[in-house]
Amino acid sequence: MVLPANRKRARSDSEKEARRGAILDAARRLIDQDGFDGVTMSAVAKEAAVSKGTLYLYVHTKEELFLALFVEAMEQVVCRIEAEATSVTLIEVMGRVPAEVPLFVPLLARLVAVIEANVPDEPLFAEKRRMHTMGARVARLISNVTGAPEDLARDASKALMLTMQGAAQFDIAARRDLSGVPDDLRPAFEGQEFSCSFPLAARLILSGLTPSSAVN
Repeated sequence: MVLPANRKRARSDSEKEARRGAILDAARRLIDQDGFDGVTMSAVAKEAAVSKGTLYLYVHTKEELFLALFVEAMEQVVCRIEAEATSVTLIEVMGRVPAEVPLFVPLLARLVAVIEANVPDEPLFAEKRRMHTMGARVARLISNVTGAPEDLARDASKALMLTMQGAAQFDIAARRDLSGVPDDLRPAFEGQEFSCSFPLAARLILSGLTPSSAVN
């Protein structure tokens, strides 16, 4: 039986998406096992049970792979914020959810200096457009639940993302072995953990936009 061209294309598209998902899942497993530095294209191909030639049809470098993982993690963060945030819970949700999505914080910490700096323009621009769209969704949410003007909500969304990125970078330092850190400096290192620093920053950024009942 000869399938119509649109049926063939639909099957091909679904197969490609499934293969891409398998590659990303393989990369996640390798990061869990060996950390970011232990991930290689050869290891990803082996873990995903594909040839290196097939892998290169989807991503050309491990940084491009990390960028795809980050954008997927960011989509999860944004979807959860959209599902959970109200005028009462916005600050709490914004401060909590990013740390709960696997790989989001460590990938964000490496996003600009390590990942984006080593991704070719075409895939970089494609993923940046997706990120821009997600940022606009967060801005609309902030405007809708707080009643803030759209331009002010956009500024708040940008400030949250920039602050989140800085908090993610400090989180790397916070996770060092503290056994050799002097007692008087330990609180400073511990305070750099993302789960401590970003919720505080989110509260400061959003408190002027939200009802007083949401600030407590």
